[in-house]
Amino acid sequence: MKDLLIKRAGFKGEQEMDYYLSLLNENDFHILQDLRIPHGTNYFQIDFLLLSTKFALLIENKNMPGSIEFDPAFKQVFRRYNDTTEVYDCPVDQVKRQVYQFRSWLKKHNITPPPLEFLVTYSNHGSILQNPSKNQEIYHRVCKGGHLVFKVDEFQNRHQREVLSLKDIKKLTKLLIKSHEPEKADINKYNLAPSDIIPGIQCPTCEHFHMERISRKWYCSHCGITSSHAHEQAILDYFLLIGPTMTNKQLRNFLCLPSRSTSTNLLRNMSLQHTGSTKNRVYFQA
Repeated sequence: MKDLLIKRAGFKGEQEMDYYLSLLNENDFHILQDLRIPHGTNYFQIDFLLLSTKFALLIENKNMPGSIEFDPAFKQVFRRYNDTTEVYDCPVDQVKRQVYQFRSWLKKHNITPPPLEFLVTYSNHGSILQNPSKNQEIYHRVCKGGHLVFKVDEFQNRHQREVLSLKDIKKLTKLLIKSHEPEKADINKYNLAPSDIIPGIQCPTCEHFHMERISRKWYCSHCGITSSHAHEQAILDYFLLIGPTMTNKQLRNFLCLPSRSTSTNLLRNMSLQHTGSTKNRVYFQA
């Protein structure tokens, strides 16, 4: 449950930031989100990366309600919320490490780094920032999400010289997207048994279990919608929750399908990789 709450908070924070970022002139920036880039034996992650012809801006976003107190002497942050106090590492140091790794990654790919700016934003409306003015770096590098556009204005006024062409930015954007490696979920840590997984196809609209196969489409008796592709998410869920391979019989049991030919067609149309003959074929995700 804790992991779910963290994921939901992160997603909500990204939604809030999407609004603030939409206030920027779309012609000024290429915006990349949730990058996870391999570098050496490790990875570095960037919540939001804004690329312009004059500078790049790395943003580490936090979605935390409560009182956020900075302790610059010991590089830590206290969050007080609902009568509890939690301690976190300094987010400014966190994003500074990302800047360091990003600069190193650019040099490794023979790209001259543009001026690299960074910010920590708190997108939750219930965040109360305490004592940022005691340290100049924190004061200038931490802000609420709603203040982002004004911080970006400061960076644009600071950097007047163009160091990247639009062609350079497009090339860098493609390289970053190609290099991005999403983190794979470790479902094993939840100790789920196959009996814990609800079989059948979940309706993509009302989330009801389970949809029926009628006239080559999936039908939800709860809300009445039909779908041609609802099984695709269920198959991907199988690979995530049950195992890396799937047989025709396993698919029929998981989707509650009586017909072998129907499950064969569904698997074939998804263009999954497979091994073995038709009778003993095993499918796996590319």
